[in-house]
Amino acid sequence: MDPAHVPAPLILELARRLALSDSERQAILFAASAELCATTSALVGRIGSGPPTVGLTMRCCEGLDWQSFRPDGALRRARLLNLGGADHARFTERPVAVEEAVLHFLNGVVQIAPELVAVAAPASSTHPVPTDEGTLETIASLLRLRKSPFGTAPIEIDSEDVREGVCHAVEGLRRAGFGAMIIATGVLPPSATELAMLRDCWLRDSLLHGLGLVIVGDGDHSHAAVQQVCGWSGPVVLVGVPARPSIIETHRITIRHDGALRLHAWTAALSPERCDRHAALLEHLASRFRLSTPTIAAIAAEHGDSDPQDLWNAARVAARPRALDLIERIEPVVTLDQVILPDDAKEALVTMVSAARVHHRILADWKETSAGGRGLGIAALFSGESGTGKTMAAEAVAREIGVDLYRVEVSTVVSKYIGETEKNLRRIFAAAEAGGGVLLFDEAEALFGKRSEVRDAHDRYANMEVGYLLQLMEGFSGLAILTTNFGDALDEAFTRRLRFCVSFPMPGANERKRIWSGAFPPNLDVRDVNVERLAGLPVSGGVIRNIALGAAFRAAAAGQASAVSMNQVLEAARAEYLKLGRPLTEIDSRRWS
Repeated sequence: MDPAHVPAPLILELARRLALSDSERQAILFAASAELCATTSALVGRIGSGPPTVGLTMRCCEGLDWQSFRPDGALRRARLLNLGGADHARFTERPVAVEEAVLHFLNGVVQIAPELVAVAAPASSTHPVPTDEGTLETIASLLRLRKSPFGTAPIEIDSEDVREGVCHAVEGLRRAGFGAMIIATGVLPPSATELAMLRDCWLRDSLLHGLGLVIVGDGDHSHAAVQQVCGWSGPVVLVGVPARPSIIETHRITIRHDGALRLHAWTAALSPERCDRHAALLEHLASRFRLSTPTIAAIAAEHGDSDPQDLWNAARVAARPRALDLIERIEPVVTLDQVILPDDAKEALVTMVSAARVHHRILADWKETSAGGRGLGIAALFSGESGTGKTMAAEAVAREIGVDLYRVEVSTVVSKYIGETEKNLRRIFAAAEAGGGVLLFDEAEALFGKRSEVRDAHDRYANMEVGYLLQLMEGFSGLAILTTNFGDALDEAFTRRLRFCVSFPMPGANERKRIWSGAFPPNLDVRDVNVERLAGLPVSGGVIRNIALGAAFRAAAAGQASAVSMNQVLEAARAEYLKLGRPLTEIDSRRWS
């Protein structure tokens, strides 16, 4: 045998990485020499009249016996040697060949198995580096502790954002000295035979080339396939993989999401000059929007040189929850100047906006107290009759802060099935927390009503729902606004947690005049409309809006869409009064000219 054509360091490195015995290493060297060295190939041909066989390899390699060729042995399980001729009558007559990938490795060439390349992809070098150093070091340390090349418990990364989990997995593997291949659970072959072949290819290539595998869940729930993959050798990291059978042991790591880490990600993604110039903005971005490191990096790459407002808007859009079946997103267009209220109520709204803008600093400081971070959110109650502007004021507050308004659809939240209401509430608060928006509970008494004495199972479960809602409110760190027509209908436990209580009274004559003045679009001719006279009608702002809209419909139907007359306003007012069941004498007894 002439091993001169096989670099000794590489065959020794292969034996070290796969923990091969001396006899197993000799078997690979013998079979490889038969293909790489013409002299050895000729000698083997004369001895056995063909390629090396199992029997010839055992005779030429000291200490090698038939057990070394078992299917679960290192040579065959790791697909180092391939035994052909399964139809041979005698096992020792089966030909032995070195797998192509092993030959490439011995010649200094990296060749990943085609079966693996078909379903997995190498990690991109452009993956942003996560900023959670503690988590990264934990992952890297666990990966460095691998003692056996033939299997170790996988690492499971729990992250709200799958992409961030992948970035942590890739960076953790890199720090532990591994490359990374990424595979989605949805592309795993369903056949157990195909999975076993893929597993054996991975065992060899991961050890030969120092690779780690990142398995990413994509909604596929094939537990059997995931279980088999988790039993593979080498470092395996699970990200967003569905619930696994309990027999799979994992090292579970949860990625922390806090403002300090997100601020670090923003400063790492933007230029130092821009970070210095907009330090306050970045601090507010990091606290308001719970974005992952990859998302922050993508926003910075696209809007890094843009206007600060563009950067804010891009982060706001990226943070929006994707599933909006339980909440309605409202794009705020109303300003505080358009909200007509008494001075004390208006001042309370301004104070609320100011508190929301500096809320992140209060959170950071007060989390260190004995109470921790609970109960530090901003909850406000807007109470008053229907049409007094409660929802409009909530929209104006969201606009002033620069975030979205998420209105809760109470009818879709409450469920007759036990536990479903709580699940829906948890999803709502999680979405609002991540999106950084204002959470609005219209007609809040339906959810936040007083707990009653327990007379039957229905009362007990209703009280449980209220208690769970109290817990969510206690842990919510954002801004939640509750509106109700009945200020005393809420449970006292909720009232204690309110930061602001704003009363929305029926507007007086001066407020009604201001509301009428802004009730019509600026491009509409309303010179015939007597705002001074109309302000004498004792109605709410919501009713005024309905009357103005009804008058516009009448004008358009009469072919005068660009102008509204006083008579049309009065006709709309009469229709609105009839709908509300109010006496028409409030209109007809007045002089309008």
